[in-house]
Amino acid sequence: MNAAIGRATAQDLDAVLRLLAEVDLPAEGVAEHFGAFFVARDGETVIGCVGEERYGDVSLLRSLAVAPSLQRSGLGKALTARLLDEAIRNSVSEVVLLTTTAGDFFARHFGFAQVERKRFDKVFAASPEWCLPRCSSAVCMRLMLNE
Repeated sequence: MNAAIGRATAQDLDAVLRLLAEVDLPAEGVAEHFGAFFVARDGETVIGCVGEERYGDVSLLRSLAVAPSLQRSGLGKALTARLLDEAIRNSVSEVVLLTTTAGDFFARHFGFAQVERKRFDKVFAASPEWCLPRCSSAVCMRLMLNE
């Protein structure tokens, strides 16, 4: 694998939506926030993605996906690190995420800690992902930046 991580372009949107469907992650809000997405490519093929929805100085990390054949390769970690580096450069104070399957991954590799979801209901009230019924039972985690 020869993955290159870079800012997503408008031409990547369909490939990202297909990848999210393949790994059963929601597509709601992706197009509206696609300017804040990164993709991993192997040549011309999108093999991973991650994005954020920014609300003031708080970001919702969303849509971390890696092609099934490349999961556990370190690509998800590299995509997350790239997004967090960008968040720090853009003066984000905290990053929040919802997960049903990857809580241990985010805690172990990046220091995210579980928090009560309701703490962020007002912050993310306009978020298409945050408001999805399928996300209502997900674990909420947060990482403070620049502490």
